[in-house]
Amino acid sequence: MRVWSWLLVVGVLLAGCGQWKAASPEQTLLQQGIQKLEARDYEGAAQLFRQYVDQAPHFTVALQEVYRAYMQQPTRPYAQAYEFLVKYEPRANEIKVQVDRAGYYQVLGTLAFLSGRRGEYALWFEKALALDPQNHLAMNDYAYALAEDGRDLEKALKLAQRAIAIKSNQGAYRDTLGWVLYKLGRYEEALKELRIAVQTAPDSADLRYHLAAVYAKLGRKDDALVELEKALALQPGHEPSLKLRRELQGGGRS
Repeated sequence: MRVWSWLLVVGVLLAGCGQWKAASPEQTLLQQGIQKLEARDYEGAAQLFRQYVDQAPHFTVALQEVYRAYMQQPTRPYAQAYEFLVKYEPRANEIKVQVDRAGYYQVLGTLAFLSGRRGEYALWFEKALALDPQNHLAMNDYAYALAEDGRDLEKALKLAQRAIAIKSNQGAYRDTLGWVLYKLGRYEEALKELRIAVQTAPDSADLRYHLAAVYAKLGRKDDALVELEKALALQPGHEPSLKLRRELQGGGRS
């Protein structure tokens, strides 16, 4: 899952706010909140972040700064980030630029999925795409979430294909399409897409695991094990890879 998309516009937005950022006392609240995050005091961090957002003169930038603070933590506190950001949804219209508002909803959808809020992510992704029908990040993340949940797979397929039609050089998007095809049982087609994905982004344990899973379904056990070893070299504790390797080495079905 890809959760950095909303940060793409932060640098642009802050470029014109350099003086404000350097001089603003609100930044002290932000920095104190980050310190609380680093100490995993999530409640304390949220209290400081709320003060920061409420006092900051640039609502959109403030939310993005807080999102970045959460996502830069090694622990990736997805649930805490979601719980913080979703409380500002009633104020979403204050994000004046429509594509930025779509980006906010895309982030809510992604974080809802990663937080296990399976009944909520579709609403946010639909809002994102209603605001920005060309938001390929929302299309991709929505498709991946549906594939992981094994539901609405034909819709997931269309979303993934649309994302690639807009942005064809993203390995992550090819991975999503391949994973949707895998879930649909279209293994040869999945293999083609996942090979492209791994060639584009060879340092992802998830992508290596997905390719291994397809090889396993096609009866290509040795190829699957090679990809699993590569996945585990990249991320030694990668649980899906460990599980599939145990199944293959034990002679079980994948």
